[in-house]
Amino acid sequence: MANTQKVMTLADTAKLIAKVHANAAKGVRFEYDGTKGEYGNIAAYFAAHKDGKVYGVRFPKYTYSNTPTGVKTRDNANLTIEISTNAKAGRDDYAALPAFRTWDVNATVDDDGVPHVTAIDGIDTRFRRDGSNGDVYVMTCPGYYKLESTSTHNEFLYSDTQYDGYAPLPGVLLPDGSKRPCLLFAKYAASLDSQQRPLSVSGKEIDREFGSQNRAIDYALKKGKGYAGRCAGDTFYVQLMLMLKYATKNSDVLGGCWQYTPQTAVTKAETGVKRVIIATSYANNFDVGSTVNVGTDKERNNAGNYSAARARTILSKTAIDDSNTALNLDGTPITTTTACFVSSMPWKTGATDKLLGTDGRPSAAFAANHQPIRLQGIELFNGIYESDADLIANAVKDNDNLGRIELYRVFDITKASKTSTANYTKIGEFAARDKTTNDSWRYAEDFTLSNGVIIPTGLGATSTTGMCDAIGANPLTSQGLRQVRRFGSLRDGVRCGAFAASLGDGLAYRWWSLGGRLSALGRTKA
Repeated sequence: MANTQKVMTLADTAKLIAKVHANAAKGVRFEYDGTKGEYGNIAAYFAAHKDGKVYGVRFPKYTYSNTPTGVKTRDNANLTIEISTNAKAGRDDYAALPAFRTWDVNATVDDDGVPHVTAIDGIDTRFRRDGSNGDVYVMTCPGYYKLESTSTHNEFLYSDTQYDGYAPLPGVLLPDGSKRPCLLFAKYAASLDSQQRPLSVSGKEIDREFGSQNRAIDYALKKGKGYAGRCAGDTFYVQLMLMLKYATKNSDVLGGCWQYTPQTAVTKAETGVKRVIIATSYANNFDVGSTVNVGTDKERNNAGNYSAARARTILSKTAIDDSNTALNLDGTPITTTTACFVSSMPWKTGATDKLLGTDGRPSAAFAANHQPIRLQGIELFNGIYESDADLIANAVKDNDNLGRIELYRVFDITKASKTSTANYTKIGEFAARDKTTNDSWRYAEDFTLSNGVIIPTGLGATSTTGMCDAIGANPLTSQGLRQVRRFGSLRDGVRCGAFAASLGDGLAYRWWSLGGRLSALGRTKA
């Protein structure tokens, strides 16, 4: 019996070892389940590839030093990244690390908020960027973070492993507390289909009709309960990756279309052509690859601004004679008159598709503040604001010389409101305003972190100190619920960036410079 028992124990041990190896093998590579039409082992893959490393970055508090530059710490200490362009791949020590690795995927989100990955770029032949196989997302592992603070410094820590004191990234947890198998971030800002459903696809105009908190709620719901407009988890990931990879709070290190406003008259009328002719003396103000409208109205918000052509990409330039240059455009032939103007517009989606790296901007030949960027595979800063769907700001006037902006978050987007904060949690306040700072943009000095949201603090920094970005607010002038708009537009200059926010307009307000983004993270646990 003793021998039998011993044999049984060895057999059980062998079976256990075999089971462990089998489970590990399930995560060696992504496996497509043809019966379900999706990859079935996403969670197992990320579990099998964890390395447990901790990546840190430490910043001085503004009261200690106003520099936006930090120091990389722990396993982040000796890692380097360089900007990539369409012509050159920069060094990237992060690309292959489990905590930072990304994949472009096609995916859907079910009504419970669970992601379903249907195609992976470079792994199968089904993947498409143009929408023919669904929305395009950037997929990465469910990560964990921690903020450690002293009297003089803040240190962000990030890992693919949940250590004591580490919180899941905003969006990792579903409303029932279970974890998403992966994190998905819309690769592109939102366009709309014929049924006004938001899309994340390449080669489209970023649709101004999706550019408000109200529309972010209504239009995303048309796709299903699991979808949302831009959410706190989308924003925090971008901000965290900027700080970790570049050891700075100044997103200008990458660029962003913040100062690209050329507008000029058409100098020669033409019929049935794919170009527009302007003065040679002005032609250098327009960058190849950027997006323009052609029309009789100089106001970009009016239909006349695109009466001849809307959201066309400049493919190249051709000298016509000493005085005239043609901007060669994509799309169908157009007819122009000398009553028309050419106006720069936010870059169409897919502007960074030809980058030779994970991070960067299209061209080294054009100014960095003319171009969109890519960070962790996500295309950003196309020259248009992105409205949050899960945040509401409330402008409050305490007295004639003091106003403030309260910030509310709803964690499950199915409970979001266009008129009330009843289902929301107050997570903090922006810096108070008096008569000297009301109705203006003021540069944030530092931040607090609350419920997965970085809330800028202070009003006395500059475009090169503190958070390097500004907050616009007017609580003394106008009170009530306001949308939270992120990043900036093509005409707003150095105040724009990863930490910028505009808090002055109502929840339904829309304009040509306001867009949005699809989110797969709308249904989360508080």
